[in-house]
Parts: sequence; C-alpha cells; structure tokens
Amino acid sequence: MRFRQTLVSLLAVGFMTAAAAGISQAQPAAVDSNYEAEKAAEISTAKLQLATQPGSTAVQELNEAEDTLRRLKAAKPADQRRRIAAELEMAIIRLKIAAGAGVTQR
Repeated sequence: MRFRQTLVSLLAVGFMTAAAAGISQAQPAAVDSNYEAEKAAEISTAKLQLATQPGSTAVQELNEAEDTLRRLKAAKPADQRRRIAAELEMAIIRLKIAAGAGVTQR
C-alpha cells in the first residue's frame, strides 16, 4: 500500500512538472540581443558544417537565414521582430535540413 501511494505521488509530481514545462514553452521567448546571438551561433554552426562538405548546394538556405537575421537586427517594433523571428526559425530549420542532407548524400 505504501509503495502504491509513493508511485501515485511521483506520477502526480511528474505530470505537474511536465505541464509547467509545457506552459513555459508555450510563452514566446523575448526577441532580444541574446536571441539574436543564439540564432547567429546556429547559423555559424550550420555554415561550418556546410564548409566541410564538398559540393554543398545549401547556399540559398544559408543566404536566406543570414538575410533574415540581418532584417531581425534592423527591425524595431516588437510585433515585427516576433514575425521576423518566426521567419528566422523556419530559415534556420531549412538550413539545418540542407546541411544535414549533404552529410547523408556521400
């Protein structure tokens, strides 16, 4: 009986923790200079990965991600920055996919 109570308590705490984590992830992160630096680092990492692949064809995706990051840095209104940040997220995902696809093509 004691084991069952402990197990139920642990499961309840686990669900509450997961729910709290889900709520915190649902709230948008601040699109500030730290966010810009994090995305610049992600682009640089993908750029390095592309540089080590001979004949990579992901130049268009790289240019798109870098251009979107420049637009984000130049944008001032918060709603415009959030919209551009969403575009940047998608551009970086496409860049990572393209960079990863080059690895598997060898």
